[in-house]
Amino acid sequence: MGFYLRYEGNIIDLLSVIFAWVIIAVIIVRIYRMQNVEERPKIWKIIIVVFLGLFSFSYTFPLFNEPFSIAILPLGVWILYGLLNRKERWGAYRKYAWTGFAGNFIFLGTALLAIGLAALFYPKDEVRTYLTDVSGVELLVIHPSGEVAELDLTRLDDDLSTFMYEDSDVIMWYEEIREQIWPEEESEEPVNVQEKFPYLLTGVKTKTREMMQVYVEQDGKGLLITTKSNQYYFRSKTASFLEVRGMLNE
Repeated sequence: MGFYLRYEGNIIDLLSVIFAWVIIAVIIVRIYRMQNVEERPKIWKIIIVVFLGLFSFSYTFPLFNEPFSIAILPLGVWILYGLLNRKERWGAYRKYAWTGFAGNFIFLGTALLAIGLAALFYPKDEVRTYLTDVSGVELLVIHPSGEVAELDLTRLDDDLSTFMYEDSDVIMWYEEIREQIWPEEESEEPVNVQEKFPYLLTGVKTKTREMMQVYVEQDGKGLLITTKSNQYYFRSKTASFLEVRGMLNE
């Protein structure tokens, strides 16, 4: 199918899909009212024709880190023409079939609109987009190199505004770990690798309601947010919101 239809919890995506169907419905009603009463097909047949008209040969391309499909060949329309033209009913259903094919472009247009609105309401370079409510957040140690620490929720909430988006240098992070494992080519001594993000925040509430994982840097000043399709790295220059228990007991 060449039409765009998805909903992953983002209310803007849902509204864009609903808006596209409303436009299609308005077009169908207009066509129906302009037809002669004798030529009007039954409603259930119109619905089937419109859905079949949506089928198309499409070209998929990446845009804004999302896959989009643009309809090229109206496969559904051709199938309907072959079936209905034999019974001389093509004239009554033709506009509905082409409305279904045009729906591919309507979905594409509303999807592009949704991306623009999402960028406005859910800016990807602001940490509050992903950590909207941290009142129920818990800290988990997910790597042996992470020390047992206490999470200061008040400080985390206060300091979120200081976290700034930075480009994540994954290659450099990999090289840092690689140098720990193989400090010398001939060394066979076991090495305790220091994971850059040994902590995980759970119970995070986001604006988009998208499933994601929030990793905390060793010093408590960096956050690596991983979504289904992207990673975002935020860094703060203020004091850490982690309190290592070993330091508390001293």
